Amino acid sequence: MNNDQALKIELSIRDKVIKVYSFTQDTVDIGRIPTADIFIDNSGISREHTRIERSIGGPYIVRDMGSTNGTFLNDRRINEATLLDRDVINIGKFTLKIYIDAKEKPKKKKADLDDFDGTTVLSVSQLERLHSSVLEAQVNDPDLDVSTPAIPPPPLSTDKGLPAGQLFFWASMLILIGVIIGLLLIP
Repeated sequence: MNNDQALKIELSIRDKVIKVYSFTQDTVDIGRIPTADIFIDNSGISREHTRIERSIGGPYIVRDMGSTNGTFLNDRRINEATLLDRDVINIGKFTLKIYIDAKEKPKKKKADLDDFDGTTVLSVSQLERLHSSVLEAQVNDPDLDVSTPAIPPPPLSTDKGLPAGQLFFWASMLILIGVIIGLLLIP
């Protein structure tokens, strides 16, 4: 997942900072197991003590992983809770201060016609508006040099008189229903 936040964790004991960690991944494991992202070699810490996990498109969540001594967020014992910037997690005699920094997203530049080198797909309504604006421009400016013929209106219905949008919708629904029925029939 593309994460737009950076997670900084300051590990300390008795107000003395031991180490500062920075993460951009979606899951951070904390515990006594050596493969943990934050390894704390202390008997008061469970092997898999706490997990910090970024929910899809949302905030970080802190979870106690069934530890013996518990996980505390801002001095309250929790099983699971949402993390905010500058929250404090306590596990055993260790303190983890949380800093959540939003990364700056690159600003989009205004589109330039030279940037388009492929096909642009328009919806029926966009094509209708484009067609109307071209016709209006031709009517309002008789001196307008149009080297290409006027854009013909898009076909809006099938032979049965059903609008193309409705036809697409019902066809999609039938396919979806078929997939669901197929999944239900698989043992």
